[in-house]
Amino acid sequence: MKAGILVALFVIAFITVPLFSLFFASGTLSGEQTASFSEIWNSSYIRRVLFFSLWQAFLSTLLSIAFAIVVARAFARYPSFPFRSFFLSLFGLPLIVPAVVAVIGIITVYGKSGWLPIGSNLYGLLGILLAHVFFNLPLAVRLFLPVWNQIPEQHWRIASQLKFNSIQQWKHIEWPALRESLPSVALLVFMLCLTSFAVVLTLGGGPKSTTLEVAIYQSLRFDFDPAQAVVLALLQLGLSILVAIIASRFNKIPDVEPDLNIKNPKHQSETGKLDKMLQITLIVFAILFVSSPLLAIFIDAARGPIISVLSERNLWKATAFSLLIGLSAATISLALSWFLLNASARASYQNKSNLSQWLLLSGSIIFVVPPLVIGTGLFILLADFINVFDWAILIVILINGLLGIPFIIRTLGPEIRQNTMKYQRLCDSLNLKGWQRFKHLDFPLLRKPLGLSAALVTVFTMGDLGIIALFGSPETATLPLLLYQRLGAYQIPQAAVTAAFLLIISLITFWLLEKIISGKTQKDM
Repeated sequence: MKAGILVALFVIAFITVPLFSLFFASGTLSGEQTASFSEIWNSSYIRRVLFFSLWQAFLSTLLSIAFAIVVARAFARYPSFPFRSFFLSLFGLPLIVPAVVAVIGIITVYGKSGWLPIGSNLYGLLGILLAHVFFNLPLAVRLFLPVWNQIPEQHWRIASQLKFNSIQQWKHIEWPALRESLPSVALLVFMLCLTSFAVVLTLGGGPKSTTLEVAIYQSLRFDFDPAQAVVLALLQLGLSILVAIIASRFNKIPDVEPDLNIKNPKHQSETGKLDKMLQITLIVFAILFVSSPLLAIFIDAARGPIISVLSERNLWKATAFSLLIGLSAATISLALSWFLLNASARASYQNKSNLSQWLLLSGSIIFVVPPLVIGTGLFILLADFINVFDWAILIVILINGLLGIPFIIRTLGPEIRQNTMKYQRLCDSLNLKGWQRFKHLDFPLLRKPLGLSAALVTVFTMGDLGIIALFGSPETATLPLLLYQRLGAYQIPQAAVTAAFLLIISLITFWLLEKIISGKTQKDM
């Protein structure tokens, strides 16, 4: 348990020390609060960036949630849709596709010369909204879909006896069940859109479409204005904390993985032909919306200079850096999370509920603090002592390693708690602890969630553009940064091949890690 407490203190220190460096740099701890805040509101640029950050996050959330509700309802009401399980698995792809890769596909499909041109210019609010809906609609569908499985079967029987039509079923059965989860899912999507970086950086289209995250990056890397970066980072931190406080009041988020077997299918056969056609149309539309950018990436790549791009030394160097950073960050995340979760589970077993909750909270607190805010704090803190760009790889690994902890807490935490409650007394009687316990008990039982956790964190880190864009350089470029550089240089054919290569590497890495680590669990034997 001591190791878990030390890890918790380390995580808190790694987050709070950079934040304190921001406060000191802004003068808020040296009696200059009034001047600092007056400068914030007197700057039309900062007010414009703040407004656009909130406005795009609000619109992105509204569109994502609205479409997700009707698509999830269509999937729930039509469980016999052909290849339903496959298409729901397809909806999981945007969760692991690097943002900058998806942007390439979205431009190909919806750009001015794309398959389905939307508007005269995709660079701006329109493009940002399209990309955010692409990423968050599938996530929201997977979060909403289990709600229909939780509706008692007798409710559908009563509705059938009363001859409810589709609208009445929605009003009296589905909506009352859905509205419990709606606020928490909406706030989660809002937070993701508020802290979005790669999408806004590549599709923002200039100062009029800049969010706080992108403005922080521009202030440090292009304007060389640390003071403005500090003010923007503090604003971003304040907004994120406010959203997190509101979200804490709505903590009912369903499981991400939906149960594909609807428990109450009887009502499906009683839906009218028009209603059935509507559900099919919605499902097909959603499938095309999610799959077309991914398909476009490979079509563009097939037309590009594949051989010349694959023979470039920079590509393989960036691949090596991406894999190094991804695997290292995943290792750090798993190690820190393992000590935290075991200490929390042990505290819960010993009826120390307050300590157990505090340990979990310490691991999840980084979700409240945007990574670019932490990066800015570290930049300000370390700039006077070292050349931060020389330490870019280590800094990126550490930050992404901490960012992976909340994901692992969610995927691995319940399993570790269950193991502790079941087997702790047996382990105590056998004096089974440390490495021996991990080897003979924990690892065989927890291989599947361990494999999923490692794969998720690795792929998320490999596709991250935010931290590496802040600290990276051409010598330490990862695949996402190399892709962004090629987009900025208008090397579109080369960028298309690089995007497809990054997507393939990410999917292969995810599949291999999950397969190798998961193996055969004890539950499968």
